Amino acid sequence: MKRKLNEIIYTVSRYTEILLSAVILLVIVILIIPMVHNFITIPLLEITAEQFTAFLGDALTLLIGVEFVKMLAKHTAENLLEVLMFAIARQMVVEHLNMTETLIGVVAIAVIFSIRKFLLLKTSDSAEKMYDKL
Repeated sequence: MKRKLNEIIYTVSRYTEILLSAVILLVIVILIIPMVHNFITIPLLEITAEQFTAFLGDALTLLIGVEFVKMLAKHTAENLLEVLMFAIARQMVVEHLNMTETLIGVVAIAVIFSIRKFLLLKTSDSAEKMYDKL
C-alpha cells in the first residue's frame, strides 16, 4: 500500500512539473514578442548602450528560463550546471560588476566547467549526444 501511494505521489508530482514547465515555456514565448518589438522599433543606429544592455538582460533572462524548462523536462546534472552557468554569465554581463565580483563569476564558471569535464559521468548513448548538439 505504501509503495502504491508513493508511486501515485510521484506520478502526480511529475505531471505537475510538466504542466508548470509548459506554463513557463508559454510565458517565455509570450515575453519574446514585446522584447523583439521594443528592439525593432528603435532604429539600429540610434540604440544607446543602456537600451542594448536592457535588451541583452531581457534576452539572457528568457534564455535562462528556457534552460530551466529543459532542466525540469530532463533531470540531469548537466542541465543544472547549464542553468547555473547562464545565470552567472547573465549577472556578469548585464549588471556590470566590479573587478572582484567579475573574478568570482569567472572562477565560478571555471568551476562549473571543471565539474562538467571531470565529475560528470560520460554517456555512450548516441541520442544523448544528438540532444546536446541541438
